[in-house]
Amino acid sequence: MTHSPGDHDVPADLARWGLHAFALGARSTPHAVVAMDDNGVLLHHARGGTTLAELRARGVTPSQSRLELLRLYGLITTDGDRVTTAFPVVGPEVLAPLRPRIRRLAADSLPGIGGEVAAIAAELRRRGHTGHDYTVVFGHAVDGLLWDRLRARGLAPSTELSIERPYWNGAFWAIHPPNEGGAGVNELPGAAATLVMVWTRDTAPALRKLSGSAAVRRLLEDPAAQTGIPVLAAGDALHHHALDIAETIARTIERAGELRAAIPDTDRHQGALILAHEFIWALMEELVAAGHLEPPAALRGREPTPRALNEQVFLRLH
Repeated sequence: MTHSPGDHDVPADLARWGLHAFALGARSTPHAVVAMDDNGVLLHHARGGTTLAELRARGVTPSQSRLELLRLYGLITTDGDRVTTAFPVVGPEVLAPLRPRIRRLAADSLPGIGGEVAAIAAELRRRGHTGHDYTVVFGHAVDGLLWDRLRARGLAPSTELSIERPYWNGAFWAIHPPNEGGAGVNELPGAAATLVMVWTRDTAPALRKLSGSAAVRRLLEDPAAQTGIPVLAAGDALHHHALDIAETIARTIERAGELRAAIPDTDRHQGALILAHEFIWALMEELVAAGHLEPPAALRGREPTPRALNEQVFLRLH
C-alpha cells in the first residue's frame, strides 16, 4: 500500500513501524524495548521533542525507570522534563517520493552488477548447485560484504560495544510504510563454518527451527561432509564475484549524496544505512524483474519444504 503524507492509517506507535538496527555483535537490540508497554507511543510523540506534561496529557505516563531504560538503549535524550526521540523516524512523507528515486537508481545499477551475478550463477552450477543463486547474491554480497565496504568508506558506524553502549552500538531507525517483502540475513556460527540464512517474515520460523537441528550442528562442525549446500571460503570465486558486487553498491551509495540528504534528521552514517537498506531491496526486485535471479520457492510464497529451505542457506568457512 502506498501512503500519502496525510494518511490516517500511519500508526502513532513506533512499535508498529518497520524497525531496523545496524548493530553487529549486539547483546540486545532496541526492538524489544520499543515494543514494551507504550514506549512506541511515547517515542512517536517525542519526535522533535515533547515534555512529560505533554505526554501525560496524551495518556502516556512513563516512570523514571522506563525513561532510564530508554536512555540506556540510546532511544531518547532528556533535558529537564523534555524528552526527544534519539533515532531517525522516517515516515511516508519522506518515503513516498524517495522510494521511486531509489528504484530508478537500482535499475540503473543493473549493468554494473548483472555480469557478476551471472558469474556467481555459473560457478554455483559448476559446483552442482541450481537453486542458490538468489541466496548467495543476497546473503553474501548484497546484505553481507556490503556493510564492510560501506564502513571502509566511512559510511557505516562502529558497532563495538562499550561502557557507554553495553547492549548495542551502531544505528537504529524506524520507517513507515515498512518493506513487507524485504528479505534479511541471520547467521549461526559453529566450529568450522557459519550457516547463513536468507529469511523473510513467512520463512523465518521454519529457518529458526532448522537452525536448531542436529543436522545443522553437524554441518557447522564438518561442512565438507555434504554436497547439497554451497560452501563459500574467503578468496574463492564466489567470494570474489560477491565482493565486486558489494564494491559496486557501496560506490553507488557513496555517490548518491542527494538521496542521502533527502532523509531528514540523520547523520552521515544513518542516512547511508537507511538508503542502503532501501536500495538493496529495490535492487533485488530489479534483478528478479530483469531475469538475472529467481528467488527460492519459499520466497515466492510456496510451502517452505525442507528442500525449499535448503535453497535459502549456505555455509561460510571461517
